[in-house]
Amino acid sequence: MTMAFNVEYSNSFLNKIKQISDEELQLIGNFISAFHKSGFGGLPGRNKPSTGVSQNYIGRVKLIQFAIKHNLWHYHIGFKFYNKRKKFGYWTSEYIVHYQKLSPTSIRLIAYDSHPPFRMPRKDSLA
Repeated sequence: MTMAFNVEYSNSFLNKIKQISDEELQLIGNFISAFHKSGFGGLPGRNKPSTGVSQNYIGRVKLIQFAIKHNLWHYHIGFKFYNKRKKFGYWTSEYIVHYQKLSPTSIRLIAYDSHPPFRMPRKDSLA
């Protein structure tokens, strides 16, 4: 039996993607397709929880608590390109998709942003 993987979208995310290039939309679509096919297995970009807030951030503890409370993660989509100096599965890129990990089989895309620096998505992006 094939496991079903689900992707949802916040209104904020849907509004944001109206403003980005076709290339970026394609890369986000590639992430969504890969997740639908096999979940988190085999994704080329770095995928990690958003709790790894730098020691240099003011209000670091509050940011970590926010990330934990909302199950926030982010995925490097490869725009403008992947930094392939690291092995497969750990490639980084300048742009990331923020999402909520609702379960091992369900995510909710909430924001799209450049990185670095890493910026935690705003609370209103969850709506």
